[in-house]
Amino acid sequence: MALRHHACSVSLLIAGLASSLPATAQPAKPAPPPDTAADKPQAPLAPAAPAANEPVDKNLPEVRDAMLAPVPPPPHVLRSWQQALELVRAQASTLNISRAQVEQAQGQARQALGRALPTLTGNASVTHHLLTGKGFYFGTSGPIQGDIPNPSTRWGAGLELRVPVLAPQSWYDTATARHSTRAARLSEQDTERLVLGSVADAIVTVVTSERLAEVSRVSLRSSLSTLDLTKRRSALGAATAVDVLRAEQEVALARSQVVSANESLRRARESLGLSLGSSDPYGVRPDIQLDSLARDARSTCRIEPDLDQRADIRASRANVDVARRNVDSVDWQYLPTVDFVSDLNYVDVSRYSPNGNHVTWTIGGVLTWQLYDGGVRYGQREQNEASLSIAKENLAEARRQAKVEVAQARRAVRVAQANLAVSMRSRQLAKKNARLSRLAFINGTGTSFDLVDAAKRLREADLDLAVKQFEVVRARIAALLALASCNV
Repeated sequence: MALRHHACSVSLLIAGLASSLPATAQPAKPAPPPDTAADKPQAPLAPAAPAANEPVDKNLPEVRDAMLAPVPPPPHVLRSWQQALELVRAQASTLNISRAQVEQAQGQARQALGRALPTLTGNASVTHHLLTGKGFYFGTSGPIQGDIPNPSTRWGAGLELRVPVLAPQSWYDTATARHSTRAARLSEQDTERLVLGSVADAIVTVVTSERLAEVSRVSLRSSLSTLDLTKRRSALGAATAVDVLRAEQEVALARSQVVSANESLRRARESLGLSLGSSDPYGVRPDIQLDSLARDARSTCRIEPDLDQRADIRASRANVDVARRNVDSVDWQYLPTVDFVSDLNYVDVSRYSPNGNHVTWTIGGVLTWQLYDGGVRYGQREQNEASLSIAKENLAEARRQAKVEVAQARRAVRVAQANLAVSMRSRQLAKKNARLSRLAFINGTGTSFDLVDAAKRLREADLDLAVKQFEVVRARIAALLALASCNV
């Protein structure tokens, strides 16, 4: 890899002390700085390639160390953005909760509609008298003396139909429930946007951590090679104990960076698994194209022309509408309600029926008007007005947050591109400084401190360049999702 050649360059010319001075490498041409326009398509990011005539010392001593082994692969590997979408649809808890909330709102809307529709109720009863007495009861031929009541067991059945004729509050609440369902769907869309942003950021973080871990291992290998060569020169009397000590300090620093980079990689894999709805770590295929993430995300999400069209702003505005309707709903409680009622009943003993038959059928109307309820409606209205004020403040806060978020996301793209250009220039200077330090050390005009310090700065420049490259991709995706509506 390009980074492996650059990080090992410290020891390439040190090995030439025992033989001859190798041909010096020409520094790679600096890549042109990226376009600062946030909305223009960018070329795919790639690590700086080594020069074609850069020498590779075949006689570099091989070093072995347990910390040079890469981090074990995760149990799952993400192959593409489409696979990530499938996993999110299937097992992301945040997304499933938002969908369940939509279903909950739909159920509440159906309940509100049910209160405004006719109801049909069936009833049946059986009565048996355990204590009876003696007396007269009327039969078909007149009074009869015997046990009363007779019969001691009676049963009946009936149907009651109630049709709301005037139910203003129920009708109004039904429309309010539909508005609540719409607000829940908008909240679900905003959740989808946030989930996709989390997944994309986690993917970039994993790839960045993979690169940093690899660079750290390459740097450790280079430091171990330098230490080995320094010890050999010290044994021949060509290096001092101070030179060996400096090389050992560099190895200790490289080991610390390897430990930190490996742990960061493990945490990044775990975070990616959590964003995909799994407790298992997830890795990313080495050949995945990060620049295609922005294009794939654009195919899943659409850019909204106006900030007020973003899903969270629309959801907050819908919540304000629902809260306002809840305030008005209390006013409809002061109006009366009118119901049409029809009863169809059957009794087993016709003499107990009002018409002397087994079957009776009645129709009627019921007017209900609650004149005083102890102040419940006043308190409910006050509570709903407070909820309306809260919803309005949430909408204002959501607009402020969204405006700042969009501005920061767009600015972050320009800042990331500028930082990448600076990092690329810094790495070129660090590489040139490391080459000159090696030449000076070989010619006897430089010190081992200069050599180790130049190698350290080159390693830091490699790490910084790897981070800056992926920060550009992360910033582009964040800028895309800052003003978008997504559909998982």
